[in-house]
Amino acid sequence: MSAPSTPNPAQQFDSILGASSFVFLLYYRGHWCPFCIAHLKELVAISDEIKAAGGAVVAATAEAPPELLQKVRSSTGFTDTVIVDPENLLAKELKSRGLVDVAITDSQVYRLRGYKHGMAQPALLVLKSDGTALQRWAIVPALMNLGGATDRPILAEVWEKAQKQLRGEVAVTTESVTNGYTTTGVRHLLGQKLFGR
Repeated sequence: MSAPSTPNPAQQFDSILGASSFVFLLYYRGHWCPFCIAHLKELVAISDEIKAAGGAVVAATAEAPPELLQKVRSSTGFTDTVIVDPENLLAKELKSRGLVDVAITDSQVYRLRGYKHGMAQPALLVLKSDGTALQRWAIVPALMNLGGATDRPILAEVWEKAQKQLRGEVAVTTESVTNGYTTTGVRHLLGQKLFGR
């Protein structure tokens, strides 16, 4: 008798989506990235509201070793599903569906850090179970954002926009799905570190 096969990350995501009204998905780089840890803490702060509205809260990363995921959980308090995708299969599938284009940084530096197939950069997607994208964002790594580290949307603001779309108060248009985010930077991270904000 063979062991049951583990679903690939895209199948895992689809399964979660099929069991929820919508999914709030956040990509992070790894346990070593203080901006990612801060972003995940923002997600933790709104996760109860998302789940109360019928949504699923999901994080995704290309960082594979289980002990590193435990470090992320310990430092952020994130207890919801994490899709570990070292081959970036989910990122590629989301791009092929036209939902969000998660940047994959494939360099020798990241390969040495254990990202054999490249590192998925920060991104987010709020997706209804019918396949309608409510919110989406993906970093374009550049010198000005420290290679993809900074300039992330404030997640409470993203969630507020998604709620308005879920209630039908705002139409789902290209502009309402991708524009108008306030972004964070080094200053925001320092505020969290120093003042717990």
